[in-house]
Amino acid sequence: MYYIIEKSEQLARLEKSDTAFVQLIVSNYTYHPKLSKPSLVYYNNGEKGYIFAIDHSESFSLSISEVIEFLSAHTKIYVIDAKFHSYHLDLKNVVDLNLVMLDSNNDVKEYNCDTQFHRHIYQKGIENPDRIVPISKHYEKCECFYDQIKYLIGLEVDQAYNNRILDAYQYVESNGIGVKEEQLRKVYGLSNSSRLVRESVAYSYYNLYNLTGRPTNSFAGVNFLAIPKDGDYRSCFIPKNDFLVDFDFDSYHLRLIAKLVSETQPNSEPTHKMLASQYYNKPENEVTEEEYKQAKTITFRQLYGGVEEQYKHIEFFSSMHNFIEAEFKKYKVQSSYVLPTGRIVKKHSSITKYKLFNYILQNLETKTNVEKIEKIKRYLLHKKTQLILITYDAFTFDFSIQDGKDTLLGIKSILEEDGFPTKHTHGKDYSFTTY
Repeated sequence: MYYIIEKSEQLARLEKSDTAFVQLIVSNYTYHPKLSKPSLVYYNNGEKGYIFAIDHSESFSLSISEVIEFLSAHTKIYVIDAKFHSYHLDLKNVVDLNLVMLDSNNDVKEYNCDTQFHRHIYQKGIENPDRIVPISKHYEKCECFYDQIKYLIGLEVDQAYNNRILDAYQYVESNGIGVKEEQLRKVYGLSNSSRLVRESVAYSYYNLYNLTGRPTNSFAGVNFLAIPKDGDYRSCFIPKNDFLVDFDFDSYHLRLIAKLVSETQPNSEPTHKMLASQYYNKPENEVTEEEYKQAKTITFRQLYGGVEEQYKHIEFFSSMHNFIEAEFKKYKVQSSYVLPTGRIVKKHSSITKYKLFNYILQNLETKTNVEKIEKIKRYLLHKKTQLILITYDAFTFDFSIQDGKDTLLGIKSILEEDGFPTKHTHGKDYSFTTY
């Protein structure tokens, strides 16, 4: 059979395998997947590669639903970046090879597979370049992808959790964030915002391929995890409903550490003020504002640089120190270490005990956030209010008054489960200065 499949009868004759590698090609790869359209799908059953034509200038077209039905009949579909594919290929049998590579190599490599023709077309700034790149060139590029990743097929572990984290963050980013587009372009110096904005809604994109499991979120010139607090950077993000509401966890890492190091203190983890009272040997209500600020600096120094001798008498830091020593001892005698999410850290000479501890802590943060996202998703299923952004220790919601105050109380209750108190603020934009 010829490698281009562009008619239903051709697809019907193609024999299904148990597993296959798939690569989606969208009309413009620089656009957020929510804003792009599927053009082609590369399919390799382990013996031969094919191109399924959906919307390309050179071919007839299959419907995306036909392709989904064909792929759904497989036991496993392997892809590069499952979250990207999920916007157009709604499949339950997907394995993300980037996550497999991360577990196998502790890193995700760049795939340098563009042909000279791809590079030439991309430089021209054409609106939908991949619709006009010849199918033969796309086939060549995807064959290159397959050659680089086929050794990973069958090496996956803990698919259940990988699917959960992909689904959770896809849910958040696909909700989108209301935006004043002209202001966004001005403050971020964007000549063209169409890569991430449509109809006054901006879309972020979480990168999940970090060894710690902690996502980053930067797309098309906007770092959604580090939006400056000054000027118009924040005020350009606005609600699609009525208000933006931000729930910020109190002393999130301290409470996560308490969960790690002691099962006996599930609801009394130390906060910055409690630790400050121990640093200065005075009651919490007598700690001054300046001492509180200094205490936070001291605390962070212990968390990320190791416990100093003068603070080892404090029970929290003593427990933390013992935990770090015990876990690093495990790491040294094993070929690899399993983080709370199931992510595997291979033994490497550059990993110190404190680096390993920070991997554990950031990974636990992500695991905890995923569990909260899943509960929030179920809770908001039939409501207008949406979870639109997560910045490590804060969840931001686009709140609809129609849902009522009880919805906010329900959200707060979910976030605070297991001893994670929050404080919240709200406003008519992300600067929270207008109400």
